[in-house]
Amino acid sequence: MTGAQPLPSRTWGPRPATTPDIRGMTGREILQEALDGRFPDTLILSALGFRLVQVGDGTVVFEGEPGDHLLDPMAGIHGGFVTTLLEAALGAAVLTRLPGGTRSTSVQIGIHVHRSVRTDTRTLRCEGTAIHVGTTTASAEAHLVGVEDGDLYAHATATCAVLRMI
Repeated sequence: MTGAQPLPSRTWGPRPATTPDIRGMTGREILQEALDGRFPDTLILSALGFRLVQVGDGTVVFEGEPGDHLLDPMAGIHGGFVTTLLEAALGAAVLTRLPGGTRSTSVQIGIHVHRSVRTDTRTLRCEGTAIHVGTTTASAEAHLVGVEDGDLYAHATATCAVLRMI
């Protein structure tokens, strides 16, 4: 049996040379550093074509443009794009309220899709809001709307476990 092989890179940009030490930072500080360009972009964001555009206390905003790189076998935008955009906003909204030394992970996500995202859909804006952040659990909600048309494309809720970093 051979040793573990490194995973192949499927990134859309260069991997960061180093990973920032975030252990003592609050969640909001981490996100603000990322927004201000002092941390490298998270690779999933660039791969799927969305970005963090606003950070507040218990709130975040992401924006993204669907593209043909997201097509499913039926020539529609894959639901994973919508799901990932919503999940990013849910988790980041909770993260803005977490103290240093803690992080969260989603344990339940409920997504409601109201209209399909197509290749001609323009910029989507996903606003996430933390509803409750306690010492062991948190919850959040997010809404995905069209920037130009104002239409609601989807909304979601999540329950998260709050974890201590080692």
